[in-house]
Amino acid sequence: MFMDRLLGINMKLLKFFMFLSLFHGCLSFVNPGIAAESIPNIFKGQPFSNPDELNDQPESWRQQTIRYRDQDQGVEIALLLDQNIYPGLLPMVEKFAKEQKIKVVVREGTCGPAAEGVFKKEIDVGGSCCPTAKVDRLPGLRWHTVGISPLAILVNHADPVDQLSAEQVREIFRGKITRWAQIPGLEEKFAKDVLIRPVTRLHCKTRPGHWRLILDNEEMFGPRINEVGTIIDMVIGVGNNRGSLGYVENWHVLNDPKMKNLVKTIKINQQDPGDVEAVSSGKYPFYWMYNVSTWSDSHLANPKAQQLVQYLIDHADTVDPSLHLIPASVLRKHGWKFNGDEVVGEP
Repeated sequence: MFMDRLLGINMKLLKFFMFLSLFHGCLSFVNPGIAAESIPNIFKGQPFSNPDELNDQPESWRQQTIRYRDQDQGVEIALLLDQNIYPGLLPMVEKFAKEQKIKVVVREGTCGPAAEGVFKKEIDVGGSCCPTAKVDRLPGLRWHTVGISPLAILVNHADPVDQLSAEQVREIFRGKITRWAQIPGLEEKFAKDVLIRPVTRLHCKTRPGHWRLILDNEEMFGPRINEVGTIIDMVIGVGNNRGSLGYVENWHVLNDPKMKNLVKTIKINQQDPGDVEAVSSGKYPFYWMYNVSTWSDSHLANPKAQQLVQYLIDHADTVDPSLHLIPASVLRKHGWKFNGDEVVGEP
């Protein structure tokens, strides 16, 4: 009796692993042109965190007040913005300060220093290009989405690649597609021995969204990736090497004429990243955030900072069109899910 039960369990396990193997094979060899949306996507990471899960802090931290850094003394609002959102929001911040006749300081950094500035309570407004993670959801802090922008997939400017499916992009970064000639439609454009050179910039690994919409975590990326540390390195890495594939958030960098001659953006699922309708409807699958924070607790709240953030939300449609910021107001019309002012779900 015991051996019969054991044999039954082993057979069930065998069938389960055979199913996983078959399912994986389907994902790897499916025709990308017709099946990308019909197969469950097990590689995409979570786009957002749960807004109800807070990063709790001791009472001593809660009672701390805002203490500006020495160089910020005398200002009425202090901001620290991630480098990706800085070019788009800076002109609006400066215009608000001029109209209100107040002194504002804006520093440029990355999501890490911006989060640190918030945690240390050195700034009134922090800014991130990533969706908010649990670690960012501090007591007395509110997050606001000014808009989103497409994460562009890049190839070398001279390469004859104009579009891929989202699944093909994932399979390339996973190391399952290694040559351009393996992709239907590119067999005649590339020699069979031309390898794909995937380039990655795996920043903010603990936050949801951004590059994690391609693959959930760094362990999913294949062994042949070329990881770089900066946005410029990404663009140059793709632009200086034929056969490369990369991605970038900061359109300000791509708008540099020198960079335009190095790389080009491509369509994904036949959708152009520059098409507002495609991105705001979710048909173009990769994007990043313009997220900013303000303090809500009475001993931390800065009414002028709150007015500034509302100004950014209300005037997001005035941002330089070449930066491809899609305002929160447009996202609401397309069914994106909001928690207050913060985007927390896709349409």
